[in-house]
Amino acid sequence: MPKKKVKKFRGSRTFGWGSHKKRRGRGSRGGAGNAGVHKHKYIKFIKLAKKGEYLFGKYGFTRPKILTKEYLNVQAVKETLRWLKKEGKLDDYTYRFLYSRPELNAGDLDEIIDRLASLGLAEKDGDVYKIDLTELGYSKLLGSGRVTRKIEVKVFEATPKAMEKIEAAGGKVVAE
Repeated sequence: MPKKKVKKFRGSRTFGWGSHKKRRGRGSRGGAGNAGVHKHKYIKFIKLAKKGEYLFGKYGFTRPKILTKEYLNVQAVKETLRWLKKEGKLDDYTYRFLYSRPELNAGDLDEIIDRLASLGLAEKDGDVYKIDLTELGYSKLLGSGRVTRKIEVKVFEATPKAMEKIEAAGGKVVAE
């Protein structure tokens, strides 16, 4: 990288930038950010807009987080899990496992169903596990993961893939 001409300007008062009154503050740049794009920076705006590098104005609407269904469901699940832990119905491992999953997958359920049965949150009838996910605060069962055990799940809704996997393992899904 070439060396800047700093040595040349040593001893000069303004380093080659003209009068000492210039370059004082932010006044010579025409405003900060998008200021002036429909006035004195209009040509810059047109050039950048043609390239697709510049959008101006407001687009769409971001719904407040507190009102979205997903946010409310996550809060309900976490609140229910906290209550179950406080009541002594969940051990630390199971609490952390479920708390880190605001949405429960069929594979996750298969992984932790033994623990839930030993804690009394699921029943084991022969080789079939029965669980009500609404008691844990979950309203939907998703279909990711592998299901190896026969599980009867009661839940408000389940994805078609989750139903398919649980039924393929010999269980069933009761959607309310």
